[in-house]
Amino acid sequence: MKRNQEMKVSNELIKDLKDKGFKIHKYYAKTTKSIYLKLDYGVCCGIRISDHKGKKKYRYKFNLIKQYNGPKQVNDRGYLRLFYDYSNTHELIEDVENEKKLKINKYGLCNYQEYMKQNSKDNLYKSFKNVA
Repeated sequence: MKRNQEMKVSNELIKDLKDKGFKIHKYYAKTTKSIYLKLDYGVCCGIRISDHKGKKKYRYKFNLIKQYNGPKQVNDRGYLRLFYDYSNTHELIEDVENEKKLKINKYGLCNYQEYMKQNSKDNLYKSFKNVA
């Protein structure tokens, strides 16, 4: 399964987010071209990068979908989800930065960092690759 475009987009995103101080973990889906990024051990949500719509049971906050054409914001059973296409990653990065600022303002920097520390012990991160 070739993920050329998804890998290119994910590598650019990782570089930009790493430059902004995010801790990033990456996971490749086994049956699709999807790539998942966890930001700050999930405290700042995650990004799903794909060439297709996702499964209904998974609700990533940030969704980067090739040639996405639809509403930017979707309320999914009370959970706000944001959608972008491969050409507007700059907007995605701004929204991710704003998410982090909102959470630090809400929890305080020390608590944000403590949540990262707690989440880092989750077994989930054994299947994700640490990239930043």
